[in-house]
Amino acid sequence: MIHPASRLEVVVHSRADGRSAVKSAAYTARAAFRDTRLGKRFSGTGKAGLLSHELINWSRSAEDLWNAAEQAETRSNARVVRELRPSLPAELPLADQVRLVRGFSLWLRDEYGVAAQADLHAPEFHDKALGKSLARDKSEAGHATYHASLFDPLLTNRNFHAHILMTTRNVCRETGIFGAKTRILDDKSSGPEEILRIRQEWEKRTNAALKKIGSDARVDLRSYKTMIAAGDAPEGLVAQDHLGPRRVARSRKQKQEIGEDTTLAGKHRAAVQQRNAELWSSWLQLRALQREQDRELAEQIAAEREVERKKVVEAERRLLQGADSAEEAEAAVAASSQFDSVRMGSAFEHAMFWAREEQSEPPCEEPEFSSTVDLEAYEPPQAKPHPEPLLQPRTVRVRGSRSR
Repeated sequence: MIHPASRLEVVVHSRADGRSAVKSAAYTARAAFRDTRLGKRFSGTGKAGLLSHELINWSRSAEDLWNAAEQAETRSNARVVRELRPSLPAELPLADQVRLVRGFSLWLRDEYGVAAQADLHAPEFHDKALGKSLARDKSEAGHATYHASLFDPLLTNRNFHAHILMTTRNVCRETGIFGAKTRILDDKSSGPEEILRIRQEWEKRTNAALKKIGSDARVDLRSYKTMIAAGDAPEGLVAQDHLGPRRVARSRKQKQEIGEDTTLAGKHRAAVQQRNAELWSSWLQLRALQREQDRELAEQIAAEREVERKKVVEAERRLLQGADSAEEAEAAVAASSQFDSVRMGSAFEHAMFWAREEQSEPPCEEPEFSSTVDLEAYEPPQAKPHPEPLLQPRTVRVRGSRSR
């Protein structure tokens, strides 16, 4: 089952687009920062929903981090921030979500030498007024009520997500000095591969967290085209169009007012979602049926092979029982599928014993230990044990032959 939180968007913030690293950081941190390069103050305090805020590979404030990042660039079209926006499974407790984002951010630091700001945002309340009133209660009881409400599908859209802002330069852990650009992420040849590797790392970590809490759902960040080619999705799936902030806001407003999005884009998205859901449902049913048929076929083949194996065993037993000389018996043992070698006398003796006793299976080897040993309570004997007498191979008599 593919989890609906299978999403990790990568956005590069460039001055060419009028972006400011300080402004982006203030928004995601729900704080007020001053951009010394532009001489402006940006505030995100009017927005609620900040659940966690951490700085990775940076000892000063977030405002200092992103002003330093801006000062490290001289080009008018410089790329100052690379932002990752992963969705978080709502099944994960909040502490697990924070731990997942922190661990992933530390991995980014270790892999690329960057500093990062990791902010975890709460889902949207269907009733914004209710969400604001719950968030304003800073008491211990109010805090617990607010967090519990975030996971209620009747109250929120359960869209937990994170904003991870990465510097586009290496940052020294000890001095905080900005170094070389992370060209491996910008290069046309290596960049796509590295982004894929980042997405795969997030997928691996998220699925491990889901498995830990006993969830069967798994995040899959592959495109529909890749999944279909691998046989992991039905043909005909259509990816949703990107709406953008304005259309998303209009869609949310309509859902709050009349319960559905009646815009042209909203109707199209609803139709695509319904079509995809039908394809998934039919495909999963067919796959389950095929797996059941494969299982039954495998059981049938195994049963047939077991019957054939028993026939071979019985034929080999009769061949050994009817041996008139040691040579014939040894040849029968050599041709037997039940023994690997006839060079050891014990193997030959075991084979003859097995044939005469008419056992259905060759005898099992003796266990390595005759009884369970408690290694903590065990005390070695004071005196050295006497060595066991060496066992000599026993002479085997075969009907119609002399002893050797």
